[in-house]
Amino acid sequence: MEFQITGVGSKAISETKDSDNIEQRKKDARARGEYIVTVSGDEKGLTAIARRFNMSLSEFKNMTGLVKDALAKGQVIKNVPHAKIPDGKGLKYMAEQNGMTLEQFLALNGIDKNYKPSKNEYFYVYPQKEKKPVPVQKKSAAKSEAPKKSASAAQVKAPPKPAAKSPSPAQIAADIHDAVCSNYGAVGKEDFNKAFLKINDKNAAQVIKEYDKITNSKESLINAICSEIASTQNIRKDAVMTLYDNLAKQTKASTPKQRQEFKTELDKEFGKIFGMVDTEKMDAVIDKMINSKQAKAQTTVKSSNIVSKPEFLQSTNGGKSRDIVPETLTVIKDRSGNCVTAGTLRKWALAGGKNDPGFSKVKDPYLVRPLPNYNTETKKIEAVTELREPTAKGDLDGRLIILNPGHGGYQQKNGAFDPGTVLSVKNAEGEEMPIEEWRVAESFVNKLSDKLRNRGAKVVFVSGAVQNGGMSAQRYIENMLAGNKGSDEVRAAMKNTDKSDMLFLSVHVESAKQNPSKKMCTVRYTKDIDKKLAENINKHVNKGFMALTPDVEQDGLYVNRATKGIPSSLLEIGNIANESITNSLLSSYDQNKYMSCVADAIAETINN
Repeated sequence: MEFQITGVGSKAISETKDSDNIEQRKKDARARGEYIVTVSGDEKGLTAIARRFNMSLSEFKNMTGLVKDALAKGQVIKNVPHAKIPDGKGLKYMAEQNGMTLEQFLALNGIDKNYKPSKNEYFYVYPQKEKKPVPVQKKSAAKSEAPKKSASAAQVKAPPKPAAKSPSPAQIAADIHDAVCSNYGAVGKEDFNKAFLKINDKNAAQVIKEYDKITNSKESLINAICSEIASTQNIRKDAVMTLYDNLAKQTKASTPKQRQEFKTELDKEFGKIFGMVDTEKMDAVIDKMINSKQAKAQTTVKSSNIVSKPEFLQSTNGGKSRDIVPETLTVIKDRSGNCVTAGTLRKWALAGGKNDPGFSKVKDPYLVRPLPNYNTETKKIEAVTELREPTAKGDLDGRLIILNPGHGGYQQKNGAFDPGTVLSVKNAEGEEMPIEEWRVAESFVNKLSDKLRNRGAKVVFVSGAVQNGGMSAQRYIENMLAGNKGSDEVRAAMKNTDKSDMLFLSVHVESAKQNPSKKMCTVRYTKDIDKKLAENINKHVNKGFMALTPDVEQDGLYVNRATKGIPSSLLEIGNIANESITNSLLSSYDQNKYMSCVADAIAETINN
């Protein structure tokens, strides 16, 4: 959707009094550093506005103080970059002094080349960062001509035009992230390429690190590239290898043999699990290259010669629980009656996953399983909990939202992993790809968490097995809400927050291949206090993402019964076996858009 500044130039709006008023309002807005939205829109529209100002979406939101991505017609965006034209100077001069071409300047301000500026008129410009290469020259350029009379001959000459400033690694990373989040199948498209092609053999390592900062290390840059399933696999693979080659040149930490091994791993991943490619081994190689000044003897490689991160997971059960490693001994026993390690439980989970009927059409699927969250004090497998602090202030300040991505944990009874329902579906290239409910649900929840934290809320993440001796049998949710389960930070948050400031949402994804025609989009409630949340989710999704609007249903689910006194719902996003909505369920852009609706529903529920 295209957004335009109010007014389109003096000729177009000077024929009537009304158009004169529009022109004056336009000038007044520019003078105040305000931007008036003329068409209602969504996150993609806000991204377009940010790009008009040569900024990423995150930079633009930070500068203007915007919290929500949705825009409304007539909305005023404050604190946008603007500057006053110097006496006697023209539009071209104004553009050059702010690091812009005349065409960019005209487009940003919605005027044509014949526009005649008034004395002291203000115009939109690129942010001040564009002036940094030559700050002294730009200060003198804005002054009167008087100082030039006493200047030396060298100074009398016109100052050289400032060299175009190369974007910082943080800016490149932010632009790539914005492209991925706002454009389904971003890899290979204009916005993505514009940012990605700025990575070179001087900044590759820094861009990779900056991308990790944006995602809090939850998604690496190559994982983001590989996960764009609407882009062809060859484009995605080429992008990964381009990144690798630039990093190799920068760090000098790769040999031809190591490059081939990396490429082999990349090909293997795309050959086994299309779309949701596991990049753990490749990320480990990238990390090794970044942390090495030069290629070293391969002392930490496995038999495949692919470097792997040391497997290490901190227990999140609170108290004095120690860190968990694959060698941590559990009380789960094998057929011989011997206790097994956490690493063995994960091996069992991988083997069991590959034998699941849902993967029958996928040849040797490569699966991912975390280490079990094992309480080294109680000797019990428990849910994973994590407290995520707010990232900004907003309408959810002081609220505590508990999010539960369905499944994704080990069962206390037998140590089996609970992935939810699983199946294989065809990706954009017609290949069967394995899908597991817990991974898709977690992807939705992570995006919802980010949106809630950006509005001031604290978020508690809790995920674990929900059947056969899982969370229900342990009464885990009740104990967590009472401050008796979870990490130390989670326990403290529960005890220090009034129940009226809490809300609970469990997110699941159906995988019913036996009913491929059904969308299975539902939001379920149990108690009367839950009904309003379910209705609000239905209302906001219907308003902002009609394709997956959930039906409201009542039942007696454990997660809703356990949250006594706290609004709670279980949201089934949809049936991933339904080909008409599969791409939407796996799309980063659609997930963000859907979770924006859910965040609005949560805010309306808990604030009223």
